[in-house]
Amino acid sequence: MTQLFFETFLMQDGRISLGKAAGLCCTVSNDLDEALVTFLSQKGIRAVITRAGGSGDNLKNKILRNTFGAVEKSGLLMVNPRNRYGIAKLVEEIIRSFDSPILSVAGGGLKIGLAIKGKDIAMGVFGNLGIPGMDVDYEFSVTKTLSHYLEE
Repeated sequence: MTQLFFETFLMQDGRISLGKAAGLCCTVSNDLDEALVTFLSQKGIRAVITRAGGSGDNLKNKILRNTFGAVEKSGLLMVNPRNRYGIAKLVEEIIRSFDSPILSVAGGGLKIGLAIKGKDIAMGVFGNLGIPGMDVDYEFSVTKTLSHYLEE
């Protein structure tokens, strides 16, 4: 049943959408992380899921470092300057989508999903940002894809 859901959700124009794969990686229930990564692997997509938490610049730093750590420690990508630049570019674009002055006082926890096929990479982030003591929370999700960029 789980695999049928994954396949139905991820299909777009007769193939699995890399952006949807990254988006599902960051939004899937924690107990399904491993099953999703295995399913994607069977479909020729390499994926990894990680998390980051903190506030302000510390959160931005953790997003960048945890993303690099997950990609490099998992062996998802060959470590070289071009691939590192691609990851940095994705992280920068994703942070830009939710960065605001409120982030300097807000804290949050995020789930990060990365999916790679060939020279394409997609990154998805889902989480909550909140202002401590004010009961103000922002839920957000964002996915970005960088096509024809990576070195295999």
